[in-house]
Order: sequence, then C-alpha cells, then structure tokens
Amino acid sequence: MNPGRIIGVVVAGLVVAGAAIAGALALGGTSQVAPPDPAQPIVIGVVAAPGEELTGPTDLPPLAMVLDQPVPDAIAQMSASQQVAAYRAEARGGDVDALLRLGAAQQRAGEQDAAAGTFRMAAAADPGAIAPVIGLALADAATGDAGMKRATAVLARVTRDNPESQLAWFNRGWLATYRRDGRDVISSWKRVVTIDEESAIGTTAALLLKRIADQAPGGANTRTSDG
Repeated sequence: MNPGRIIGVVVAGLVVAGAAIAGALALGGTSQVAPPDPAQPIVIGVVAAPGEELTGPTDLPPLAMVLDQPVPDAIAQMSASQQVAAYRAEARGGDVDALLRLGAAQQRAGEQDAAAGTFRMAAAADPGAIAPVIGLALADAATGDAGMKRATAVLARVTRDNPESQLAWFNRGWLATYRRDGRDVISSWKRVVTIDEESAIGTTAALLLKRIADQAPGGANTRTSDG
C-alpha cells in the first residue's frame, strides 16, 4: 500500500479528531473532542522521501504525546484548554504522572512552549523516565522541520533503548504520521501490538492498523518493510 495513502487513511480516520481522541479510544474515554484550530501550524514542509509524502487531508491537530494512562471521563469530556486547567491544579504537587497529563493537554491545546516546560519538570522529578523525553521530543517536533528531524532521532533512540515500551513505539508511530512516513507508522504500531495487543494502547494501535488495512486495495494488507 502506498505510504502516502496510509497516512491519508490515518488522517481521515482518526488524526483529524486530535491526539486526544486516540488516547480516549485506548484508555476508555467516550468523549468527542473539539475540531482542531485550522490556524494552528503543525508541520512545515515535507520530511519524508519523495513518493511517501502526505496525500490525504492535511488538517492535522497540534502534535501531542499519547499517554497510556487512564483518562477520567469527567476530564475526557472537556476541551483541551479546560483539561489544561484541570491538570494544572492536579500537577501542583509535582507528581510525575500528573505533570505528564498536563504536558500532553498543553500540547493538545497548542501550548507547546508551556508543554516543554512541564515535561522538563517531569524529567527533573524522575530522571530515568522515558515519557518526559518523548513529550519534549514531540514539543520540539512541533516547531518545524529541524525539530521534526531531531524528534525523529530521539524517538528512534528511545525505541532502540526501550524495545518493550509500548508508549515509545506508539508515539514513534504517531510522530511518523506528522512526518508523512507511512512505513514507520505501520512498523511502529505493529510493534506496539506485538508487545501486548490486550493493553489499552495496544488496542488502539490494533484499531488504527485495522483502519489502514481496511482501506488497502483488495482488502486488509498492511505489510511493509519494518525498519
């Protein structure tokens, strides 16, 4: 299946609803999220090789880390800006998980600079955690092509050093959607499913892969070279 076609399917199927909807699908949320702000810049230029660039819709929402933590229904039903306010109060005590939820919400609200600061606080609170590293990389990616390339290298290193981390592999695939790299989307999410298809984030990866497969010419076939 053409990589550009893969990305078009992902965008049309789920991405246009925002990173929050993928997290909600994985983690039991049932809310609808507001459509992305069309004025919010996402990616400048094309990072993928010729022939692999995006061919589907381009109205991507702000790039945000997808977490593997439960989202309370009361918060999942809020807008991104309302979630920021709710999580800010929760994160005042410096809890790492609360800081990660705040950072991801800030990203969904388009507050990438604030999110980067929040993820730095999380990294300082737990220097060995990889989630703040992922969040910082995605905040950098939102700045344009140079940040996108740096983030790609970071996620490649994180998945290499943490081969069993579903969080790392899922977000690598998520970043690949914004990079317009269909092959990396497929291989990353396949890895998520291989690690644990029954987990919350594994279920979401499987759903996304199925949506891609269903749109493939002749039926379900998402085979690409893994690498």
